[in-house]
Amino acid sequence: MATTSFEVGVTTLTNVTALSNIALDVRDMAVNLKAGNLLAAQRVYTQGANSVIYDIFGRETLDKLTLKSMGQAGGDEWIDNPSFTFQMLGLSSVQDSAEEAITKHANYADYYISTLLNDQLTAGNAAAAQASTILTVHMNAMHKLWDGFIDCTLVQKGYNPEEDQTGKINPKRKYDEFIALYVGAGQTLGPSWEGFLLYALAQAASKPFDTVDENGEALVNKDIRGLYEWVQRIMSEEDYCTRDESISELWTINNRIIAKMNLSMMQMLINAMHDENQFYLVPIYARAIIPQLSQCRTSIQRKLKSYLLDKEYEREDFSRILPLLQQTYDCLGFTCEQIGAYSDKVAECGDYTENHPLAGFVPKADVQTISKVDLDMHAIRQLLKFPTGDDNIIPQMYYKHGRAAVINEDKYGYDVLSLQEMARSSIVEKWSPYYSDFVSYHGKEFYADSVIMNEFKRNAGTDTQQDALLLSWMQFGVVTEYLMGLLGSSDQMCENANNDDPTKYWDAFAATYIGSLEGIDLGGSDQTIDGFMLWNVANRRAVSFDTQNDDYYAEINDEMLELLFAGQAQLLRKDCLNFEKTVSRTLHLMVVPLVQSVIWYAIKNEGLDASSNDDGLVIGEVAAKSVLPIVKKFDPNAARIIERNMVSSEVNFVPVVDGPQAVANAFYLVLDEIGWGCDYVGHADGVEACQLESTRPRSNNGGSVKQGAVIILALLGVLSAWLY
Repeated sequence: MATTSFEVGVTTLTNVTALSNIALDVRDMAVNLKAGNLLAAQRVYTQGANSVIYDIFGRETLDKLTLKSMGQAGGDEWIDNPSFTFQMLGLSSVQDSAEEAITKHANYADYYISTLLNDQLTAGNAAAAQASTILTVHMNAMHKLWDGFIDCTLVQKGYNPEEDQTGKINPKRKYDEFIALYVGAGQTLGPSWEGFLLYALAQAASKPFDTVDENGEALVNKDIRGLYEWVQRIMSEEDYCTRDESISELWTINNRIIAKMNLSMMQMLINAMHDENQFYLVPIYARAIIPQLSQCRTSIQRKLKSYLLDKEYEREDFSRILPLLQQTYDCLGFTCEQIGAYSDKVAECGDYTENHPLAGFVPKADVQTISKVDLDMHAIRQLLKFPTGDDNIIPQMYYKHGRAAVINEDKYGYDVLSLQEMARSSIVEKWSPYYSDFVSYHGKEFYADSVIMNEFKRNAGTDTQQDALLLSWMQFGVVTEYLMGLLGSSDQMCENANNDDPTKYWDAFAATYIGSLEGIDLGGSDQTIDGFMLWNVANRRAVSFDTQNDDYYAEINDEMLELLFAGQAQLLRKDCLNFEKTVSRTLHLMVVPLVQSVIWYAIKNEGLDASSNDDGLVIGEVAAKSVLPIVKKFDPNAARIIERNMVSSEVNFVPVVDGPQAVANAFYLVLDEIGWGCDYVGHADGVEACQLESTRPRSNNGGSVKQGAVIILALLGVLSAWLY
């Protein structure tokens, strides 16, 4: 079989020479633009010059691949390309629907390049040619990665690409096409490193940041070559793409390659913002990288969009923009060290340390990684706004394999904590005080995971109730039960002398309860659009239930911070007796935002028909099911009232049939039993959590963390990894 060899040390498994020749179109555009020949440059762009198209039988046709057609390729057929989806979300306005976003922005690259090609003022610096690489080739290369991944999942389902003469589904070729677009024809080695596509761009980006190896090759390029070779090993296996491990590895490789590609774009954006001779490139690089931040902290992405996309860049904004960009590195998958220092002009920023604050809490253990699981939940939420392919495959991969919470960064031992691993974690099974209650109530183990996986496989288009169901079970189900497991683990590790440090479980609880999207400031983000974990739920409910403190975040979270610091101090002095009490109070305090959520959706759902497609019906039911196992343990009658009002049934179900106050009242005794009472719940829309307030004194000790727990001490020696 014919292959393609590139001078930089890459040989493909298939012949992708024709595609790699698109680099020569970029070269010819640049030559013509610098010579002032706009018409010739436009012809190369619109009609093509060097990249021949072949038919399905391998015969050369009269047609040429064009940069213009590549810039118009995005659309409904790219629905399984998360990079494209994030691009559409990042370019669109908040109020735009998925359809409006695609209509307005699918051809963003072609529109911008065509504008440059009609601007005589930008011709001399060949901005349109550079934009063709930065915008068009960059996105098409990422699309080839995702196309290859999707093809691989189809092979796993039984498709045989060897029998398909059309070559439509061919993971080997798709990954080779990626490297063809990344390196491109004409790419040379050092010292000149001359080229026209993304490899050459990464070389240029690495120079002012001094991120090169001993041979002068950009570290990004070295890493991408290594990752592509890993793909080749997978594709050279006899049973390639048939094993679950292959799918998982390719998912990881894709995300790592894209992180490296975005790293180069970030370096070039910083360079263009600082060097006045490169200001003309700022809007081009900004269009490549800023929209990708739609998978990151929303408030930061919107600020950067306002600085770099919604208006012309102003040099005096550099000092405001750079810190915002630096806050996105971790989300995009690279570090300050990997970006490097910008010559002697901009120092290297500081990477996260093990005591990196989370909403004012300072952990003792390195738990920054686990806090980033909320980024995967945010990515899933964003992706579900758009139509997805069979089995919601890309959102499902985020759930099953994760992207953001990288546990081990060894080249081939790369390991990521995923939401599904949290859902099926042995930590929950062994140490959650309420594990048996949840199993008894739901009738099976890992109930939340079963619901989520079944729902992923139900293709419902852009059914917002499906989206709400998936996200609610992750937020209220998976995360809540995992948090209970972490608390139970920390308690057991304290009481039983072994090599496991209970502090890492305790701090992991804090990281999972708060999440990375809240930032470092006391109280978390001042924008509730940012968070996703229970900290954010508490802050949002505090606004509705009038339970904010003087600093405008939830009193529940204020109390939680005190408990988190108290627990740290108790562990430091090995005061396990008092630590057990703190664990119990913490466990039951985190239930309060869930109770508020049930009452809130009871208020919202009253009067709705059972057949309504309102998201609130789904969210309210999931919130109820996340606390009903605990409610039933303490007050079975209250559980029946909540079920009758909040949990849909096939026969004559009327949402909130008894009214929201009845739902609120049902929680009264349970709140008293768990030691927090109704005061922290507050009131909303005339519904009072304390309507049944009595004079009976409360124990206020949160019960015992061992209630409902089955402590199997013999299993302590098995628990060798704190994340599983």
